[in-house]
Amino acid sequence: MTSKEEKLKKFVEERKKKAEEEMVKDSTMSSREVDYVRELYRASQKFIDIEKGRDIYQTMKEIWNAEPLYEVDEKMYHRGGYRQSTRKKEFVQAGREVAQRRGIPSYNRAVGLPVGQRMLEPMPVGKWGIIIEQDDSHHMNNAAIQQLNDDIKRTVIMNLDLAHRMLQVRVGKEVTPETLNLYMETLQHTMGAGAVAQEHMNEVNPYLVKDAWAKIITGSDEIMDGLEPAFYIHIDELFHPDRAAALKKAIGDSIWAVLRVPTLAVRMSDGEEAGRWAAMQNTMAFISAYQLSGEHVISDLAYAFKHARVIHMGDKLWYSRMRGRNEIGGIPDGFISDFIQCERDLPMIPYAEYVQQEGDKGARRAMTRLAEGVSMAAMLDNTLWLGFYMSGGIGFSNTVATSALSGGANEDVLGEFSSLASKYLRGKPIATNWDILKILVNMIVTYVIETYEKFPTLAELHWGGAHKTSIMGTVASGIGGLLTGSSTMGLWAGNYAIAYAMKEGWLRTGWAGQEIQDHLGLPYLCSYRPEEGNLTEFHGLNYPFHSYSAGHGNQRASANYGAMIGRGSAWVLSPVVKVAFADPHLAFDFRRPRYAIGRAGLKEFAPDGERTAILPACDILDRGILKEIYKEFPM
Repeated sequence: MTSKEEKLKKFVEERKKKAEEEMVKDSTMSSREVDYVRELYRASQKFIDIEKGRDIYQTMKEIWNAEPLYEVDEKMYHRGGYRQSTRKKEFVQAGREVAQRRGIPSYNRAVGLPVGQRMLEPMPVGKWGIIIEQDDSHHMNNAAIQQLNDDIKRTVIMNLDLAHRMLQVRVGKEVTPETLNLYMETLQHTMGAGAVAQEHMNEVNPYLVKDAWAKIITGSDEIMDGLEPAFYIHIDELFHPDRAAALKKAIGDSIWAVLRVPTLAVRMSDGEEAGRWAAMQNTMAFISAYQLSGEHVISDLAYAFKHARVIHMGDKLWYSRMRGRNEIGGIPDGFISDFIQCERDLPMIPYAEYVQQEGDKGARRAMTRLAEGVSMAAMLDNTLWLGFYMSGGIGFSNTVATSALSGGANEDVLGEFSSLASKYLRGKPIATNWDILKILVNMIVTYVIETYEKFPTLAELHWGGAHKTSIMGTVASGIGGLLTGSSTMGLWAGNYAIAYAMKEGWLRTGWAGQEIQDHLGLPYLCSYRPEEGNLTEFHGLNYPFHSYSAGHGNQRASANYGAMIGRGSAWVLSPVVKVAFADPHLAFDFRRPRYAIGRAGLKEFAPDGERTAILPACDILDRGILKEIYKEFPM
């Protein structure tokens, strides 16, 4: 062997020996390092009791029936598959019966991916003490979510001032409390498709349209005093005195009629039908109550009620998603926050002042109203729009929306920062300065990330990036809006939290560019071009870049709704819309949306629009037609 080969062999042996020594060294810990680890463990034990005192700990314990801080699921693959779920067992049985009766296969858990290897966790709804299964939050299984959609789509608001002016000037008719009451009584009849102008007209069974009515909205006590109590929305009774006074002042002496089209009508057609139905029935009520005739008068009335000073809940959508007005995709974000009624009992003062007066209890009360309210936006954005209108009901967006329904995560983070707010705000909101707010947003993101990493059960419950994005954006936007009173700063906080802070902390946010609208949103918030920036209250799903990813509807609502509470306002975009959805006759509870959805999951919610009045008594699988009534065609 040459000297060169010997040197190379010696070099290799030395390197190998050195590598082995380093490996041994790396695999062993010095006494100092051991002490350091033990010290960390001892330090962590000091905070275990604090972690166990958090809302999120109790919620996870309730859901999993296990230690929330434990990392291992000892029952994995031993949970009984789909049979651990009462609802899925019901589905399997129903699927068999349907298949046997119709002769075509139906729901069958033997096909597709096995379900139930992990726990099919139940879901506590808010803080209402209601626990439902995940399947109960699917919009097809939940009558309250369906009614939420229906109650928005079937609402149209019309101003009566122009019509009254035309009656007085062009026809010489006097508008008095008596004629206004007669008109309203007639309108209740026509809203249910009752005929008033001709004899041979088809009419509708009142049981089918029992949810069709109209009410007056006005800020004038004098006008309300002249109306029958059933014919107007009682602002003073439904809102805190401060809020009622502000709303009445904003509305003034104007008279608005909010018309509720039958639920069955918008289910058979679409939201655009609501405008046509409301205009037609309102015109007929005017003709009958004021004994009108002549095409010139009636055509002007029809124009007034179809086009002039009419508030639709949503605009038309862009071409590729073309739908008429009053559909979810066209609703401005500001209207969604006005639909929410959770804050009605709070005094109309800025959040910082309210916290100073009421302390930690008041801060948590406001945060609870925020968390309850924005859950409704998650249903509209994630469940109904992305999970149904756009993706065809695949079910994923429903699971994302449940992160807003389930109590614990939102409330835990919001509650922690509400305590800090009551301690440090001292009655003054934070200046609308991004350098200041950015520090707080980084704190929020760090707190949320650490919460997910401390509680493996929470990470398992919110298993997707969209879930975590939803939580991150909601709390950041909500706290930003509350502390500054600015919806722009609130949404900026949410966009930054997801696009930068969350991305930096975890290196990713979710599937398919989950943070794309946050990256776009940051510069667009500085723009007032209609399809980019504009006021945040005018944003919505009709903005193309807002339709790219799930988990953001509650973020935008949190910014707008939180800013309203933060600055001490009575409404977000329209005082008339805010009052319209305080109507106690609505089937969906806009003041307690999670409670209504939870009750529907327990099958305790009674929706409108049912067809029982025209159905025979029959088996549920017989399509509403008894076999013995079939007959051959008469000759």
